[in-house]
Amino acid sequence: MSYPDFWVALGLTIVSTGVDEAVLEMKAPDWAMSPFGTVHGGAISMFCDTALAVAVARQVDGPEDRIATHQLSVSYASFTGERVLRCHARLVSLTRTVAVADGEVRDAAGKLVAKALGTFGVRRRSE
Repeated sequence: MSYPDFWVALGLTIVSTGVDEAVLEMKAPDWAMSPFGTVHGGAISMFCDTALAVAVARQVDGPEDRIATHQLSVSYASFTGERVLRCHARLVSLTRTVAVADGEVRDAAGKLVAKALGTFGVRRRSE
């Protein structure tokens, strides 16, 4: 599978997907680390946004339909120097034009790093 450039830059891969969920992994590169040795919150936010969008995209009807983030809220629970993180994202609600998804980022030991809630606009190309 070929990933977009920003996925490669963040070290993102899809671990698994289900009907209304997705698990993505991030291998944080050097540039995503803060001067204090922890993964930068902005990189974690991009990670969350992408994982939630994948969970939403699993339920969007056609290959030409598009989604876009309208709102993303990320709450950080702990600092982490762990470079390998996983985001478990799930679709919460999907209507014709709006989707809501949430997710959690955890380190390899299962420690909660962040929680995210996102609202996405859905554009149906068939309309």
